[in-house]
Amino acid sequence: MQDIQTSRKTGNRIKNPDNSICNLDKAQYANNFMKYFTGYIILILMAVGLSTATLYAQKRPVPRPPIYGIPAKTLPRRHMILRGYYMYFHYNKEWSSKKDEMVNIPDSTSFKKMAVVMKFRYGIFNNLTFIANFPFVYRQANIGNIIKKQSSGIGDMVGAFLYRFYYNKNKRLLTSMLLYTKYPTGKSGNIASNALPLGTGSFDAGVAFLPEWEYRKLDMRGSLFYQIRGTNKDSINLGDMSSASLSIAYNFNNNFIAENSLSYKYSQNNSKSGKEISDSYTYLLQYIIGAQYRIKRSFLAQIAAPVTLKSKIPLSQQYELWAGLYYMH
Repeated sequence: MQDIQTSRKTGNRIKNPDNSICNLDKAQYANNFMKYFTGYIILILMAVGLSTATLYAQKRPVPRPPIYGIPAKTLPRRHMILRGYYMYFHYNKEWSSKKDEMVNIPDSTSFKKMAVVMKFRYGIFNNLTFIANFPFVYRQANIGNIIKKQSSGIGDMVGAFLYRFYYNKNKRLLTSMLLYTKYPTGKSGNIASNALPLGTGSFDAGVAFLPEWEYRKLDMRGSLFYQIRGTNKDSINLGDMSSASLSIAYNFNNNFIAENSLSYKYSQNNSKSGKEISDSYTYLLQYIIGAQYRIKRSFLAQIAAPVTLKSKIPLSQQYELWAGLYYMH
């Protein structure tokens, strides 16, 4: 699940604490990003080959997965899902505490973020699935044509268990519960002056309730999620986050599925040394349109475009781009 960005209040604009020019070579970072991206693709292909070799005798179900959000369906025992996707963010708005609204970032300033995320799911029992997410993140901040700050590496990893506690086979209605943990594996403390953090720096845990109903060609899903967030490397106790989402997907045929979702996320004020940091709460309202195409029985190509409707976060953008592959065996 996507985290709302958090930071302390910094005034009219998000400040760059170091104004010195970084001598890092832009082409070198682009090459590094492509190297890691290629590595992820190779890893996915190797895992697909391994799962095919070891589980070829099992009958594969036909998945109807969500494009955006958390799936409520658990996997059949000993089945697995491998999903890899690419995300691109080009921030064009920042929070102004003086104006109490999101304002445009000057044309001479640019904040970009790219991420490649690999998700792994494995069916322990028919009603219990293990989930693990492994992100690789690239962040860059530009002023004019000069790269001021940039970092790349592993982001915060996620481990979770999905438990299905209600299932009505005839009505194709189910409800599941997700137990979620996030680990501060992304570097966020003691970073160089020309670098950017790759994670929040906090250990988080949460729980989600996920109803899902398949009615003919419609897939209707919802989620209610609450996340308890820990303390980061700056001794800031990050405010707890809650979110809710509603999604409706339409199966035009066996191969093409379109999806519309509405998502709202809210985080409480941060605190330090027991004192609340005023005006540090955040919220994000997005409409997400997506589509997926079935290449093979259990192999799908997915794309989504989350559009920001309203926000109060340090950096925001009008829309994001997601593209990825989904494989189930």
